[in-house]
Amino acid sequence: MSKNKRRDGLVYSTGPVRSEPESEPSGTGKPSGSSEAVLRIEKKGRRGKTVTLVELRNTHQPRAKEIGRKLKSACGVGGTTRGLVVEVQGDQRDAVRPILEQEGFRVRGG
Repeated sequence: MSKNKRRDGLVYSTGPVRSEPESEPSGTGKPSGSSEAVLRIEKKGRRGKTVTLVELRNTHQPRAKEIGRKLKSACGVGGTTRGLVVEVQGDQRDAVRPILEQEGFRVRGG
């Protein structure tokens, strides 16, 4: 193994050499301010299929994934979480609203 092998995988850089990787935000705990969720449905670009979109604001991505799992499980449908937007298959606005309120979100739209 080469003596010059770096652990961070950097091959070549013209910038300054970093001795330690920069710390990333931990993403734990609740962010300041009130959490808000925006509900809407979408059909366009989905071959006629209806999808409920839940946009989570003032929250962290791990929390959004957790909420997404709860929503999909409670509705008994599939979906995905992309960033802070949870997509749940079908028109699930009536089923999603009480779950979000129970989790402490202020729900708008829908």
